Amino acid sequence: MKILMHYIAVAGIIILSFLCYSSNFYTLLGSDDAVQILMIHNFHLPHDLYFWGQDRYGSLVPLIGQFFYRGIGFSPLTSESVTHYLLLIAGYFAFAGLFNSKFSRFILAIVWFFPPIRLIDFLRLNIGEEYSLLAISIFLINQLYNKKTEKHRFKQHLLLSSITILFILSVWVSDLAAVSVLLILMLQVYFVLHKNDTFPGTTLRLKPEIFYALSGIVVGAVFIFYGKYYADKSPSYNSFNDLSTILESFRMFGDSISELLMFKASEPFTSASLYLAILLSASLFLLRKKINLHGTQNKWFWFFLLDTVLIFFIIIISKWSYMNGVPRRYFTSNYITFFMALILSLESLTKPDIKKMLQVVLLTAVIIAGAGSLYNLKYIWPKTLKPRIEYVREFESLGRIGIIANYWNSYINSASNPDQIIATPDDRSSVRNRDMAREVMKRDTLYIIRDGWMDVFPDTLNQFGTPLYKNGDEFRMGDCFVCRYRK
Repeated sequence: MKILMHYIAVAGIIILSFLCYSSNFYTLLGSDDAVQILMIHNFHLPHDLYFWGQDRYGSLVPLIGQFFYRGIGFSPLTSESVTHYLLLIAGYFAFAGLFNSKFSRFILAIVWFFPPIRLIDFLRLNIGEEYSLLAISIFLINQLYNKKTEKHRFKQHLLLSSITILFILSVWVSDLAAVSVLLILMLQVYFVLHKNDTFPGTTLRLKPEIFYALSGIVVGAVFIFYGKYYADKSPSYNSFNDLSTILESFRMFGDSISELLMFKASEPFTSASLYLAILLSASLFLLRKKINLHGTQNKWFWFFLLDTVLIFFIIIISKWSYMNGVPRRYFTSNYITFFMALILSLESLTKPDIKKMLQVVLLTAVIIAGAGSLYNLKYIWPKTLKPRIEYVREFESLGRIGIIANYWNSYINSASNPDQIIATPDDRSSVRNRDMAREVMKRDTLYIIRDGWMDVFPDTLNQFGTPLYKNGDEFRMGDCFVCRYRK
């Protein structure tokens, strides 16, 4: 009965998360999200191996989403929502398999599906996809070294092939995953050597793991470079800061955390949960000698801890991060790995009375953080839980149209019905797909959205080399100021 109630509770968390944060229902759905939806609708290889307009963020969801869109007949919007959440659900259950207690798995469900407001991108963008793939890889690695598996060579090779493919996919989805994959491989070698106490020499070199690791590096490199060759280039993405800029990045990050601690970040629930997380972490550190991690849990604890530290410093020294103000959302991966290490530590605490007390603290912290996200959306910004897609659907009443707007009001307005409505950013914004811009200009009926772009609608406007003339009065639609133009 307890097991049934546990799974009902986890299912409830997943369903509620889907109804709050999937593309069908998310109130802050934006053009970055819409690009994923439009890629499902208009998916072409090899150009679309990466997110439109850049050479990072592999298009795993648009690729898998073809099954639901072209195979089953779902809309591009629903195909994206279902694909994305199925991947997140698979990742959750894979990581949940590392825990022994139902309490730990329940906590992980809240952490995974209801992150703090600034870390919602875990459910929306590539970090969640990346760590879901890594989670499944870790699950399969544990199966690989199961005593039952050692007796079946075919199953071993099947698992090794699957792990290799998942590693390649994770690096495709996020370049940073290469650090995590390398860390997993190094820890795997370390624990094998530590277990045998001596260097296995020839035996190690002949193991099939070595063959799969080397072939995976070669095949993965070829695939990644092939995809990047056809993608638009982002020259500043992988460059790093000098020492003075790194110190400035630390300062900017510190200021952000200070604002949270002083309740000045307009995120009261996140601030409160941060204090509880600090209290819990400090308590476990003081009780570290009473933490008894066994077997695979010990290995994966060190992976999560080291991954948190390494990825944190890579983000800090990244020029891209500095250029964008070192926002807290860039540290979403740290949030997941930190809590994985924290939950593993608490589960392995050998002081029952203290353990129960700290479990209450942990449960309180994650519930406050998760509830705080909904509070922020409802009462701070945008002060509504109404799905953005409901506003977008208002444009369908205008028929077959083209829309030109600034980036954040462009692609999103095509997401509900890409066959009927084609949208593009204006020619001075980030135009991620030039083909769509050309298709917009072919439409007989064009509308301009001025929000975030212009204060008033001009009588004439030149876009993509074509003069446009105002054709009517402005009006409100889709929570935007809109006006019709003619060529």
